[in-house]
Amino acid sequence: MTKNFLPRIKTLNSKFLEYIKFNIVGICNFCVSQIFYLTLYIGFKINYIVAYTLTSLISITASYFLNSKITFKNKDFSLKKLLLTFLVYIFEYGINMLVIIILVNYIHISKVFAPMVAPVFSTIPVFLLMRLIIKSEN
Repeated sequence: MTKNFLPRIKTLNSKFLEYIKFNIVGICNFCVSQIFYLTLYIGFKINYIVAYTLTSLISITASYFLNSKITFKNKDFSLKKLLLTFLVYIFEYGINMLVIIILVNYIHISKVFAPMVAPVFSTIPVFLLMRLIIKSEN
């Protein structure tokens, strides 16, 4: 019984460590994205939806490369995986945009803070999908 238990613990620890790294990369990426979002929204007076969309495009590309290299230790970048990453983040964008619209229009949370709350709802499904994509064979 112990023989089968230890490899499972190691696998679980490895996946948990990946999730921690994914969140660290995500938090760093998120902070940079928020600075960019606030610059567009407050500094350049760009509509909050347009500012969020532009910020998302840059953030998604950065996320693919950072998570490939740092989180999942995969240096085999590919256009296919990058495009699949965009699909994952389109899914995340949809979740986040829905949350942002609800927060802004119905709960009356500031347009500045709503994008900071939205990722709470999408982190776990995005991690699982990104892990599947990056660890898969080309």
